[in-house]
Amino acid sequence: MRRRQLTSALVGLLLAGTAMVVLPRYGDTEGWRATFSPSLPAPTGSHDVGVRRMRLVDQDRRDPWRPDSDRMLMLDVHYPADAGSRPLAHYAVASALTEFGRLAWAPGEERRLGLLPDEVNWMFRTHSHEWAPPATGSFPVLVGSPPPGVMRSAYTGIAEELASRGYVVVTVDHPFDAPVVDLYPTRRVIEPTDAVATVGRVEADTTRVADLEYVTRKLSGLDRQVSRVLDLRRVGLFGWTGANAAQRAHLTGLPGVSAIADLSGTAEVADTGRVPLLIIGGSPIGTHRDLPRSGWRATVTIPGAPLRSLTDDGVTLAQIAQRYPRAEPVVRRDIGEVHALAYRTVRRTLASFFDQHVNGATADAIVVESGVTVDLVAP
Repeated sequence: MRRRQLTSALVGLLLAGTAMVVLPRYGDTEGWRATFSPSLPAPTGSHDVGVRRMRLVDQDRRDPWRPDSDRMLMLDVHYPADAGSRPLAHYAVASALTEFGRLAWAPGEERRLGLLPDEVNWMFRTHSHEWAPPATGSFPVLVGSPPPGVMRSAYTGIAEELASRGYVVVTVDHPFDAPVVDLYPTRRVIEPTDAVATVGRVEADTTRVADLEYVTRKLSGLDRQVSRVLDLRRVGLFGWTGANAAQRAHLTGLPGVSAIADLSGTAEVADTGRVPLLIIGGSPIGTHRDLPRSGWRATVTIPGAPLRSLTDDGVTLAQIAQRYPRAEPVVRRDIGEVHALAYRTVRRTLASFFDQHVNGATADAIVVESGVTVDLVAP
């Protein structure tokens, strides 16, 4: 009798452990509810796109939010892919979020938007193939840092577009300065509420700069296959690129950095020496009268475009609001009325800017649609 009870208990524990690890696929609700999956625009470049998730640990730096831990970062690496003789379909198509990241983040977002659980499949599939082999060649590298409060997943569509055009794109999550960071492949999820120390905005921004410096210096060792196709002489930065002129100047001095594009929506034009600077969402250059007129500088202004409209959120939230009209008032506050124009402008302008200043393409004028203003200073 005693042996039978122990055996039953052991089986129960094993089953419980399996349930914790093998979670049901989110959005797999066929037969009881029609789950809506948003979609991202397909990449327009000539390359197929691969993606790998990676975790970096800076053992020489403590995390200011958790002084008992080394600073950890999560990356998505999108790159030109070529499966060779093997069908690319063999490699799974990546989802927008990981399982554990979704479990931590989605409930709050659903409540905020007035959605019911499982009405939206937040793990909708993207256009990237997980762990597909990199294409043969040598490709420039672009490092993307989302602004505070934004996750790296919000740059997935932008990263796919740039990777399809011949770039390796590394997007970075900054733990405790993003809503949720899933430390893949572990089961640990970091949220701001997990912090044990209070960190002000100035220290948080300084930490972000250190994060970007660490990532750029570790590019050559990220992954054995991907590292072989990196051209580290040609590096660009985009997204959040410093909170002030001193931080941006520091980033321009990182190895290989040859162009910077800021998408934070709050950046001001600053002197970055010979490194070209593009700001999307900032005020026109003409408003900065004391700016030294050296180097290539441009601002692209999109009136009525909030920060989230400059990310994939502008696309996905608009689709959600169309499917569930009760979410529309919140979505309108998030992404404004010109979200489609803003997102198209970001993708096209970033590609043109990096093609010219990182990839060495022939210089062309920045072409934008009606309603968008370009202010350019070129040497």
